[in-house]
Amino acid sequence: MIIMNQAKFDRKIDISRVFGTTIKEGKLVQKEIAKRMHVTPSAIAHLKKGDMPLQFENIEALMKATGKQNQFLAMQVANQMVGITTPVIDGDKIMKEPLAMAVKTMPELSQAMASIQESMDEMTIPSDQRRDENFKDPEKLVNECFDAVLYLMNLIAYVCKSFEFSMQDMLKARVKRWIMKGIVKGAD
Repeated sequence: MIIMNQAKFDRKIDISRVFGTTIKEGKLVQKEIAKRMHVTPSAIAHLKKGDMPLQFENIEALMKATGKQNQFLAMQVANQMVGITTPVIDGDKIMKEPLAMAVKTMPELSQAMASIQESMDEMTIPSDQRRDENFKDPEKLVNECFDAVLYLMNLIAYVCKSFEFSMQDMLKARVKRWIMKGIVKGAD
């Protein structure tokens, strides 16, 4: 059973893994990003190399400066800042395009669904009556669901990139729909 400290909020974020790709694929110019963010071009170069972390107070300016096709940058910032969102899939052992991501996502979803089914009996046990053996299936459920969410989030990002959708705008529209359906509450 894994129980760890859940509190995490990092005010300094290393975006070097995805920032260079965001600049290149978005056909952005470092000098223009610097101008939009009100920082020096040197600061942008340091962010790109990883010599300097992105400060919390500069996140909004960076997102605005990099435009609508910054979904991977946004995912990386969210993952490093809070630690409960998935990172960007950027490893060498996977193709980084929508169809490959879709092919990889399907079995991950199946495994997640199977682990949910296997955990149903443990979820009905009152918390004060659980024994050590009652944690194995729910732990597997969490791990398998994280794997599925990793691939789903990256699939969404790659599809948005490929079809030039704004991932953030589409999610905002979806949140409005969820609010109307009563699934989530709107901002107060």
